[in-house]
Amino acid sequence: MGQRWMGSGTATAGLVLTLLLIGALEAAPAVRAADKIAGSLIVRDALTMPGRPVMLQARLVHDGLLQQTGIGGEQLEFVVAGKKIGTAMTGGDGRAFREQTPRMPGNQVITVRLVPNKRVESPEATATLACWERRRPILLVEAAALAEMPRAPSFPIPSLPLEIADLAGLPPAPDAAEELKRLAEFFYNVIYLSSSDRQEIGKKEDLRAWLRQHRFPTGLSLTVSPGETALSEKIDELKAEGWDNLKAGIGRTRKFAETLVAHRMTVVIMPATTRDEEVPKKAILAKDWKEARKKLQS
Repeated sequence: MGQRWMGSGTATAGLVLTLLLIGALEAAPAVRAADKIAGSLIVRDALTMPGRPVMLQARLVHDGLLQQTGIGGEQLEFVVAGKKIGTAMTGGDGRAFREQTPRMPGNQVITVRLVPNKRVESPEATATLACWERRRPILLVEAAALAEMPRAPSFPIPSLPLEIADLAGLPPAPDAAEELKRLAEFFYNVIYLSSSDRQEIGKKEDLRAWLRQHRFPTGLSLTVSPGETALSEKIDELKAEGWDNLKAGIGRTRKFAETLVAHRMTVVIMPATTRDEEVPKKAILAKDWKEARKKLQS
């Protein structure tokens, strides 16, 4: 009798243990999902010509309290104009690369997605693949010229292109999007220039979102490091890559005007301060975007 009871008790205990294990296994996916690393993707805009290979670059990062850290060992899927072109694995710094050779001119959307896995999750990210012909001139647009800014003397106006984050919350300058659309549709390819020493933290996404929100034309977004010669060096870099069709610029600051004049480019300035009205003689002053567009077309 006692042996039968012990056997029954052992069987019951085994059954309970089995049920507990099954419950634990069923709950495990939810626990694992909750423990996934929350990552984010940063995708760079890319510039090339029809038939010229270009290296697309994305970075998978985790946002820490003080800095971002790259997440390595994960597969990223690259999609251009809605067509998958392949995958690449992130290195130790979180970067992944994929070469692409576009054939047709135009601005195409780059979409990068994290291949589903058990360790990391991240929303997809997008950028622009600008495939431009050299015969169409390029217009540089200083980020500071895009937003409406108070003219109060106490307002801190930078002497270099505006920090990306500074656009957040600012309304666009009157007629800026519409007049720039006209220039982009009929005359120029557009490069948006911002200044930041934070090249890799994703702030460029803020600029892209602001441009989309206010319906500015699609263009290439470039970040220029702070410094007296940084913009000049960026122009030299573009020319060395074959972009000798950098023809004009629209900005707000005297430094922007001085740099473009030094490179023998047409530049229209809508001064942000009285100091910025003291531009080189070859720079053109305009009171608003309508006048700026007419000056470039004349």
